[in-house]
Amino acid sequence: MMTGEQVMIMKFMNKIPAGNFIVPLILSMILFTFFPNLFRIGGVTESFLSADGSGFVIGMLCFASGTTIKLNDLKDLMRYQGSLILVKLVLSLILTVAFLYAFGLEGIWGISGLAFTATIISTNPAVYVALLNAFGRERDAGIYPFAGLIALPIVPLIVLSVYVSGGLGGVNWWPVISVFVPLILGMILGNLDGGFTAIFSKCMPALLMMLGWTLGQGMDFIEAMKSGLPGVVMTVFFIIVTLPVMLLFETKVLKGEGYSAVAISTIAGVSTSTPAAVAAAIPELQPYVTSATAIILTGVVITSILSPFLAGRIAAKRGETF
Repeated sequence: MMTGEQVMIMKFMNKIPAGNFIVPLILSMILFTFFPNLFRIGGVTESFLSADGSGFVIGMLCFASGTTIKLNDLKDLMRYQGSLILVKLVLSLILTVAFLYAFGLEGIWGISGLAFTATIISTNPAVYVALLNAFGRERDAGIYPFAGLIALPIVPLIVLSVYVSGGLGGVNWWPVISVFVPLILGMILGNLDGGFTAIFSKCMPALLMMLGWTLGQGMDFIEAMKSGLPGVVMTVFFIIVTLPVMLLFETKVLKGEGYSAVAISTIAGVSTSTPAAVAAAIPELQPYVTSATAIILTGVVITSILSPFLAGRIAAKRGETF
């Protein structure tokens, strides 16, 4: 039987849109900020409670969401959520090209071309799915692996490789392939036997909770604040450019509520690895890695906290509960 304290914790988390992801993320981030090596003791503890566990959790989310995708529903899923992701990607690419050709790799106001590219292209798939689940759109949560693709370094790497050297020689395609393996396996099993869907779909809230925790174990709040004005400026620009366009597209073109638009207007924690990954393939970008990482981290913190409350405002106006 659950104790009163446990009930109160879950009630508190449930009062916050996507609270099962956001609350563990914030608590983990605070803990990591002051005790970054607390769980670095090796063995099961380190695999379970440190950032090392994020890869497994993400793989499980891809698999679990795959089991929920029925082949008959795939067309509708890609038409709605897929078109949102495509619009976000196209918008991001247009802005990136404009920035690079206007300001170059050095950028402006402390925002380098690397920082701008990695930030503007990113979307936080964990917040995306958490919000969809919170507002009863569980079937759409199958878009997680597709949303996750633009959080990986692959798209910024392609763009910057073309800009710097005019080619794609340094691009590693295996991270993209690795996302689809658990997704396809989940789809196969889920369509063969609905029992897999029944089991693994129930895991989504717990997996999002664990993903929030493991991602928080790589986010130092103090380091994020070191980005100072450039990090805030970049995040504000990201929000005021991305959010209105996505809201307009979802509500006017797709005739939706706007929850997905808010969710897609976020920056992924995994994108903090993008500057280092891109610079490893393009050495000319190495001087910008530290500042770019701090700028992205600032955006992750702000958008991860802000987006659930924006979604809550939409729900309140529609008279919906979460």
